[in-house]
Amino acid sequence: MSAQRPDITAPIIIDEGAMWFSAYGFDWGYCAFSIPFDAVCEYLGAANKSRRQLILAFELGRHRIREAVERSVIPETGQRIVLSLAPSEALGSEMAP
Repeated sequence: MSAQRPDITAPIIIDEGAMWFSAYGFDWGYCAFSIPFDAVCEYLGAANKSRRQLILAFELGRHRIREAVERSVIPETGQRIVLSLAPSEALGSEMAP
């Protein structure tokens, strides 16, 4: 049987210019992620940085976000990962403080 894909929580809008969410699943684990507003606009198609546009882009881009999460290297330290959605960059390579 193949491993279950991780579930993605609803995002939280943070005043510092990022959306926070978590991914979790049986036999996958748990990890916290962050996506900068600029990346949500550029790669997920949000028209602007309004709460409505950011949430809409996140929900419409869930499949892309899940794929990026699955390719991320999960740190053992429990740090939040700044998720990159750029196609040419290594995904999940930065750690948030």
